[in-house]
Amino acid sequence: MNVRAFACLLPLTVILQTYQADAQSRADRRVIEQLKKDIGYLASDELEGRGTGTEGERKAAAYIEKAYKEAQIAGYNNNYIYPFTFSTGKEIANIAHITVNSDRIKMPEEGFLLPFSANKRAYSEVIPDVLERGNVWLMPLYEEKEDAQDAHFDWEKAAYEKCKSAISHGASGVLLYDNYGAKFPPEFNPKSEYDVLDIPVGYISFKAYQQRFNENQQRTTMPNLSVELNSYLKKAEITGHNVAAFIDNKAPYTVVLGAHYDHLGYGEDGNSLNAKKDRQIHNGADDNASGTAALLQLAAQIKTAKLKHYNYLFINFSGEEMGLIGSKAIVKDAKLDSTKIAYMINMDMLGRLNDSTHKLTVGGIGTSPVWGGVINNKLSKNFKMVIDSSGVGPSDHSSFYYAGVPVLFFFTGIHSDYHKPSDDADKINYAGEAQVIKYIYSVIEKMDKQSKPVFTATKQNSVGKVRFKVTLGIMPDYSFADGGVRVDGVTEGKPAIKAGIKGGDIITQMGEHKINGMQGYMEALSNFAKDDTVDVTIMRDGKPMQVKVTFE
Repeated sequence: MNVRAFACLLPLTVILQTYQADAQSRADRRVIEQLKKDIGYLASDELEGRGTGTEGERKAAAYIEKAYKEAQIAGYNNNYIYPFTFSTGKEIANIAHITVNSDRIKMPEEGFLLPFSANKRAYSEVIPDVLERGNVWLMPLYEEKEDAQDAHFDWEKAAYEKCKSAISHGASGVLLYDNYGAKFPPEFNPKSEYDVLDIPVGYISFKAYQQRFNENQQRTTMPNLSVELNSYLKKAEITGHNVAAFIDNKAPYTVVLGAHYDHLGYGEDGNSLNAKKDRQIHNGADDNASGTAALLQLAAQIKTAKLKHYNYLFINFSGEEMGLIGSKAIVKDAKLDSTKIAYMINMDMLGRLNDSTHKLTVGGIGTSPVWGGVINNKLSKNFKMVIDSSGVGPSDHSSFYYAGVPVLFFFTGIHSDYHKPSDDADKINYAGEAQVIKYIYSVIEKMDKQSKPVFTATKQNSVGKVRFKVTLGIMPDYSFADGGVRVDGVTEGKPAIKAGIKGGDIITQMGEHKINGMQGYMEALSNFAKDDTVDVTIMRDGKPMQVKVTFE
């Protein structure tokens, strides 16, 4: 070795290393500044929580589209925006009404038709608390005054049971009234899971009842008192917007990188964990402005890189908080052939990396044999990996898993601001998120040198099943409202798949129990025990068929 020559090279090596470190540091700072800009806007009050179908969601979609255009990434199939429409439950149509002696009840201020009311008309003369077959029954909602003052009283269940009993005794309709002046008066529940009854049923407030029926008068002084229930409930629909951009490398297979950008709006959909229960903007900085910003960053990096083995499809999903609606819609899109998808990476909540533990959760490891050699603690110097093998979870990768696509899910963990108005941009660990993005990019870069991963089905963790003795093993379509329960996917090794049930089937009966919706489905499940074998009726391609299910 020429020691003198080697000694001369040392300063050059140090200079080069210093230059490279400075360049990397500048690049990291640029990423962090862009993350602050993107998350700062997406999680601002201006967007009002990015609720699906709202003006805030549309502003967010426009911002994301602009970012792709600035990165010179084309829209998927020449379009960036992919609308999808879905049912959010029920609403009372304008033609519906409740009248007392031809005096209309103002809805919803004075009362409303119940969400399990039949779309029928019932009319009769009534006397309060006199219950005759063939007549509309006027009945008190509360049995005890304490119930009317109890915030936890399940008024909807009580109303449903009273109406079912009235039907069994020949009532043609039921009008329930607040008989005590409830401290927490009932409100119309558009997402009620109770099955529709055979008669029209409604509710009126304490004040409306007093004004119309005036309990202080003797019943004999109220001849010809009449009630009309003209019930018409219809689907309530929302249109959300997925955003998709595409790098076309003319490759046979495509990698999907995704993140949802919707959040809870003002927390009105029941998903908020806000203890005060007041109407506040839920900005969703971590959930999931952080994942959205990460996706935009990765898209820009991949655009300038030399990753050519696959095409790259970037999808910003909406409707995730309402049940993975947006990702389900785009998976079902005829333009997206799941057999041509190499794998899918989902990023949801990447902004709260703990600087002490450095824990990074990665789900979906069991969905392909290749993942074990790509992701593990030995290969990761900056993170302590928390590995989850399941391809199913409460985020958009589940939709792709059920389509037979290998998936990965990156997540920095739950925190005390989750689904609360306090999930704001100033609490994001921007440097930590930049490191997570760098790691995800390294995985993508590594996979660009490999052939299409083989898909492996995984067993789903039985989280949230404790209320039932048995499980069927399906992923229900919670947006389906046409009678029965539509199956979005089935879990490997569970009774449904063993019986031959598959995605798209509609379950209409289990044993003796007719299934008209999710409530009926859950009630039916609660009647079965392990090793019970029952006939299950399903609709497949518009035709009824029966399969035998043995519960586990």
